[in-house]
Amino acid sequence: MKMSAAIITLCVAIATFILQEGITNIIHGIIFRLFSHVDKGDRIELLIDGITYTGYLEKVTLRHAVIKEFSTNAHIIVPNSKIDCSLIKNADIGHEQLNRYIVELPVSYRDAENPETAEIIKREIKGVIRDCPLTTDNEFKVFINFKESFVSYSFFIRTQTVEENFEACSWVREVTMQRLAEKGIHIPYSVLDVKLNEEKL
Repeated sequence: MKMSAAIITLCVAIATFILQEGITNIIHGIIFRLFSHVDKGDRIELLIDGITYTGYLEKVTLRHAVIKEFSTNAHIIVPNSKIDCSLIKNADIGHEQLNRYIVELPVSYRDAENPETAEIIKREIKGVIRDCPLTTDNEFKVFINFKESFVSYSFFIRTQTVEENFEACSWVREVTMQRLAEKGIHIPYSVLDVKLNEEKL
């Protein structure tokens, strides 16, 4: 009889603990949703028990949040009580600045000084940005700067994430150079010509 009472007491204690943890997670989940300023899809960095995790917030349930770690693609399940009390850095607050990068395209003075050619260059740049599947810009500008040995056509590339920005910038550079080359416009790059003089023995 004493053994049965001990088992019942233990079961009640376990049930009370589970119920308490469940209610705690629900309360913290509600608080996190209302006051955290973190939305689904945001890239966040959070510190939990001395370990830093970085990834995208996939969802928040009544009990836990699911983070997809971008470096390993692993899903991290964090109890709401943990994530609500953790230090969170949201990289998507002000994401237009974080996910924006300026691209500089050098053009020879000979091509830039020709009004017709200069207009073709600007039109091709805008067309390539518009065709890029990763960019989020509807309107964009091309800025012209006169450098020592070339004319710089500069423009911003905006994407949803930082990772996509690197891919988008590379794609835009490559396709722009190809389209300009098809029209006989080539991008000049500095070339270092090294000549070694052999000493006569």
